Amino acid sequence: MGTIDPALVHGWLAGRSLARGLPLPVADHGGWRVDTDGEEERRRYVFAIADDRLRDLVASIAAPRIFAKLCADAETFRSLLPARWSVLPANCMMVAGTVAPAPQPLPAGYVQAVQVDGAVARVVITAPDGSLASHGYAAETAGVFVYDRIVTEEPHRRRGLGRALMAALRDTRRDPGSQEVLTATPMGRALYESIGWRVYAPYTTAVIPDP
Repeated sequence: MGTIDPALVHGWLAGRSLARGLPLPVADHGGWRVDTDGEEERRRYVFAIADDRLRDLVASIAAPRIFAKLCADAETFRSLLPARWSVLPANCMMVAGTVAPAPQPLPAGYVQAVQVDGAVARVVITAPDGSLASHGYAAETAGVFVYDRIVTEEPHRRRGLGRALMAALRDTRRDPGSQEVLTATPMGRALYESIGWRVYAPYTTAVIPDP
């Protein structure tokens, strides 16, 4: 993994905000802040790289439910944090390969619906019994195409639905040159690597636990 491009990380965060109806990120302490104002997350800070501004920020925060996220491994992030912070299991940021995966047909009886609203797309796949089988979002902004909340329900896994969902979302791209990016759990990483994606950077989260 090479140098982290702040423009790509900012584009991913902006696309995530669009896909979730959240405020767009604003520059803060050398990274970006999103005022999520949710019950589980009051706000989040995202950093492409770490410097003294990140150290100053985390030293100034004493309240829980404020998340800091850095494109670095857990050990590196831990070294920057006061003891009151906890580091969560690391995920990763991934980018698509240069060759698009082959189209993936749906299994018999499954039905796919695509909804596009401005820069945001949603794909829903329903099972033969009408239940929700797989769903996900994508958003495009400033040359970055962001996949978000890609989920296949447990009873419908290992049937190619994830691949079909990703292909359907990709087909909504308006700019063929937009860089495709997402963040993935270790389980999700295996799916994306199987369709040609590669790890761009570790992506680690820290937060002060609730008392």
